Amino acid sequence: MGSKMRDISFIILTWNSKKFLDDCFGSIVSKCQSEGIDFEIIVVDNGSTDGSEAIFGKFQKENPGRFRSVLLGKNTGTTYPRNIGMREANGRNICILDSDTELGEGSLMDALSRLDRDDSIGLLVPRLLLPDQSVQNSVKRFPTFWQKLSKIPKAVFGVQVPNLDFYSEFPFTEETDVDTAISACWLFRRELTDQVGYLDEKIFYSPEDLDYSVRVRKAKKRILFYPGFTVLHHTQQISHKKPFSKVSLSHFGGLLYYYRKHGGWFSAKGLYRQTGA
Repeated sequence: MGSKMRDISFIILTWNSKKFLDDCFGSIVSKCQSEGIDFEIIVVDNGSTDGSEAIFGKFQKENPGRFRSVLLGKNTGTTYPRNIGMREANGRNICILDSDTELGEGSLMDALSRLDRDDSIGLLVPRLLLPDQSVQNSVKRFPTFWQKLSKIPKAVFGVQVPNLDFYSEFPFTEETDVDTAISACWLFRRELTDQVGYLDEKIFYSPEDLDYSVRVRKAKKRILFYPGFTVLHHTQQISHKKPFSKVSLSHFGGLLYYYRKHGGWFSAKGLYRQTGA
């Protein structure tokens, strides 16, 4: 860790996502410069073979001291590389950000101020917009294992099934406390890792964000959906497109691990008791 404490560190995991990187990195630089936010970008690359390194080099040259890349040489999943980025971060605040995103409308400074003045908030999560301008259903209730299983027909056969872990009133137009949030964009104070720890590296790919959400809530911290800040998300949903791929099977293994760890196979009542929700 360097000596200079910045306002925010963006931790971005990449793997063959070159087509998104210019827009992702460029949106951060533009947003932070326009709002006077002292930032850094830490990219952790999972062995990309699509020429992503050239983009890293360009941004490193254009933003000396604010951009650095860690090249891992192979696909190490999502938890291990993000933890590397978090441990290297010099920011008072951290943003876990997917590489297929762009910072959009709303003030990032306002979002950080909201986080700063209320230490009951663990994660602050923005509104995610999909390319068709619809709001992504990025925050959900604690899911049971049976609710997750019920989604298999949709993934495999395209059959519509009810999403029992969705909030019926979503998308929220006001700030709203939620149970869980996907990790496409998380904002939090760096000391959250002292209170909750880092991502669980026993989970290779997913559901690391569900696990971390539960741990944040068990630490009696809130997860706040914050619609005043918007992030565009070109979501890829790899496991949804190929339900029998290695990634999807890894996701299923991760789910089994998550339920062994936290419970909630048939009912989420125990989790609600533990988190005080």
